[in-house]
Amino acid sequence: QYLAIERPDLVNKMVLAVTLSENNDTVESVIHRWIQMVQTDSMKEFIVDMAEKMYSDAYVKRYRLFFPLLAILQKPKDAKRFIILAKSCLTCNTYELLDKIQCPVFVIGGKQDKIVTREASIQLANKLGCKLHMYENLGHAAYEEAKDFNQIVYDFVVK
Repeated sequence: QYLAIERPDLVNKMVLAVTLSENNDTVESVIHRWIQMVQTDSMKEFIVDMAEKMYSDAYVKRYRLFFPLLAILQKPKDAKRFIILAKSCLTCNTYELLDKIQCPVFVIGGKQDKIVTREASIQLANKLGCKLHMYENLGHAAYEEAKDFNQIVYDFVVK
């Protein structure tokens, strides 16, 4: 978003998927909770919470049995780096600048998004006056779960 705002000459089209333009209570709560879990080395709790918040209820139900294994395989390799990156997620504040975006934009969201919320995608699309695609039963990991995600992004970008 900042690149399109500050250097419109470099951005011809933009897809904003499961993101926001300003923080809301949900994203702040989730990120602060994850930071606290990583700081206290509660990695199993962190990985489970992250999976439950990112993925659809159907995905969580199907793969919950594997979450303990994920806690071993997917924990952040560098806790300090994770915390820095997580805190940086809380610095996004482009809402009042969105009218400076000059290129066509396509917003994609998940109605079950438990991290940035469905409302964030709707707010973004409304402010930009652009096309919005909302996945009914998906959340923050819509880009992984939706079988047509890459195709709809491709169709927007090449047309």
